[in-house]
Amino acid sequence: MLRMAVGHSDDVDPGDAIAGVIEQCRISLGGLVPQAGILVSAFDSFDPVLVATVREAFPGVEVMGSTSAAEVSSVNGFQEDSVALALFASDSIDVTVGLGTGLGNDVDAACRSAASQALAATRRDPKVCVVLTEGFVVDPQLTLDAMTRALPDGVVIVGGGSSRRDLGRTPTYQFCNDRVAQDGVAMLMFSGPIAYAATIGTGWRTVGATGTVTRSIHGVVHEIDGRPAVEFLARYLDVTGPASYGNPLAVVEVGSDESYLRAILGSDPVVGSLILYGSVPVGATVQLTTANTEDILAGTKDALARARSEFPVGSRPEAVLMFSCSVRRFLRGSRTKVEAELSRAEFGSSMPMARMYCSGEIGPVRGAATSRFLNETFVTLLLGT
Repeated sequence: MLRMAVGHSDDVDPGDAIAGVIEQCRISLGGLVPQAGILVSAFDSFDPVLVATVREAFPGVEVMGSTSAAEVSSVNGFQEDSVALALFASDSIDVTVGLGTGLGNDVDAACRSAASQALAATRRDPKVCVVLTEGFVVDPQLTLDAMTRALPDGVVIVGGGSSRRDLGRTPTYQFCNDRVAQDGVAMLMFSGPIAYAATIGTGWRTVGATGTVTRSIHGVVHEIDGRPAVEFLARYLDVTGPASYGNPLAVVEVGSDESYLRAILGSDPVVGSLILYGSVPVGATVQLTTANTEDILAGTKDALARARSEFPVGSRPEAVLMFSCSVRRFLRGSRTKVEAELSRAEFGSSMPMARMYCSGEIGPVRGAATSRFLNETFVTLLLGT
């Protein structure tokens, strides 16, 4: 059995909000004792007291989380400037947490610290790890690679970058119990016989020619097909302008059969390079993309449907965690709430669900050995026993 209890409130007073959230979770738990949970909060609403209050209400529970651009739940749907909590109770699965800090100083040490805390609290085999990380101190893919090295082989990593409503880079918060960081990586790990399916969806359609990245570093593509990278896109876009969130690059790595998106933040006209949110490895194939609102929503629907179809036969889905990009919220405008409606339509009104809007997402890509840092993507994690 796995029970996820969800509480969600947009009360303007943070104290009243967390009190309402706790009461909602208490009713949903029905007397079960939670092991750990995820708390996500609007940046302006966050205070360490929120975490302390949850831990006082449920003695022994451990809580990790981060700030977010917006919050969604099966309790209150889509909300901005709110607080959402998902608590987990199980008689067969261990749910443990950890936090590493100092990503900019030593990314491997930060990830080892977070992983060792979560691993030390269980004797069961770890299966799935939710990671919420600061995404601008260091290339988030380096964080994922370091976390993969810190965890046993085969652990699936999903999650996203801590964020804020205004699409600003910093500051954001990552936290675990009584510790709060601005350069950290927080994690929640499921160990034992948990059933799961993790899928990604975007909705963006590729257009125009393909090219091969021939020179790049973290966050910058210098050359495509041996020419300055801006030349590749100049036939379609004015890349000398502001960030082109509406036309990210589709990236297919060598050996992979599924693309992921990389947002274009700008360019360096002197050297002809493209500045991206995240890295693109040399040898990867890239192509421009486009999408309208219906396309973006279709990507959400596809990720939800595939999570259900790929869930292990004979197991029972009992909870859904979702991570969506803050850019998707921005581009959809007044239709942002439709994503929550699609989730209910796919899994039913009785399924407990929780989601945060992130600054970049984390999920598995077919053909890639480890999870990838993603942009403008919808990630679904379906859990059960």
